[in-house]
Amino acid sequence: LIYDAGMNVETIDFHTIRVPLGGEFNLQLSDNTRVHLNSGSSLRYPVRFAGDIREVFLTGEGFFEVTKDEERPFVVKTEEVDVRVLGTSFNVNAYPDEKVVATTLVEGKVRVGYGSKNFDLDPGMQFVYDREDKTANVRTVDMELYTSWKDGYYVFYKETLENIMERLVHWYGVEVSYQNEELRKIEFVGRLHRYERIDYLLKRMADTQNVEFVINGNVVEVKNKTD
Repeated sequence: LIYDAGMNVETIDFHTIRVPLGGEFNLQLSDNTRVHLNSGSSLRYPVRFAGDIREVFLTGEGFFEVTKDEERPFVVKTEEVDVRVLGTSFNVNAYPDEKVVATTLVEGKVRVGYGSKNFDLDPGMQFVYDREDKTANVRTVDMELYTSWKDGYYVFYKETLENIMERLVHWYGVEVSYQNEELRKIEFVGRLHRYERIDYLLKRMADTQNVEFVINGNVVEVKNKTD
């Protein structure tokens, strides 16, 4: 979906795109900013930008390639934090059902606002807000781990099974149950193709750890592997 920067409209209307589970969507805003929306996400944005700020509203996850405009900052607003940029590439993960909100910077520079505090990020840095503890911090990360989804694959490095399954829930629309709490903490290292069937992905994971996955309808049961 591409919006024409030269559109002549008398009033500034807002559009909303809602991406279903298992889907993804690309759009180009009126300022030529490109947005890649992940499964189960929504974006509210103006048909064209007016005034001295470019502002959009995100629920879920999106990767933004912002067109540089030093006169008009670009702001991605989520329920808890605002991400302000001039021109840059970054990922925002703000699914309502997840424990944290995270902004990962790929190129340029962004300022993340939380409450009365601001956090400036350089490439390779990530801002994380913990919804349960109400705390925020900045850390250095491997960017590929948080942006590979837009290129069609998942990358994990010592990632807990609980965090991995959260990603698969949003993509495949399944529910997850665990035989015991220790299973949530099992760590995985690897790379999985995003468009494979879920049973194939889970089998590959089960081959590397003492865990098995039983699929009943749209529920995935995680159990200790039996002999």
